[in-house]
Amino acid sequence: QFSLLSRQPLQPGGVLEVCRELGVTVIAYSPLALGLLTGQYTTSRLPSGLRGLLFRRLLPRLEPLLALMGEMAMDHGSTPAGVAVNWCRAHGTVPIPGLRRPHHVKAMEQARGWILSSHERQALDQASGELATLMPQNPFQSA
Repeated sequence: QFSLLSRQPLQPGGVLEVCRELGVTVIAYSPLALGLLTGQYTTSRLPSGLRGLLFRRLLPRLEPLLALMGEMAMDHGSTPAGVAVNWCRAHGTVPIPGLRRPHHVKAMEQARGWILSSHERQALDQASGELATLMPQNPFQSA
């Protein structure tokens, strides 16, 4: 996994560093963190099932990051999901978001038409790095 909420590959000596040294492109799995980074969900609008339980716990802590992503999305005529995917791209990965509906595909197609500035990437790095809680590597096996 690699997303604003799952940053373990960025650690020194981590997957991204090793793959860069070897000339291997990293595929960013779950760049939207199960939908948490889409801007679609709030504490009053949750998905059903296990994701809803997980989101209820995580969303309140993500408000500053999601607000920043929303601002950047507006600046680029995009969505928070577009910002999340472009953050992965800015780190040299190829994100593979799960797209279930035609409008998701259109949003991702639009997101390919722009890139984050280095300032925007650094602001997202800082905001996500300051979070008290990040996405567990396997959220459905976590307490």
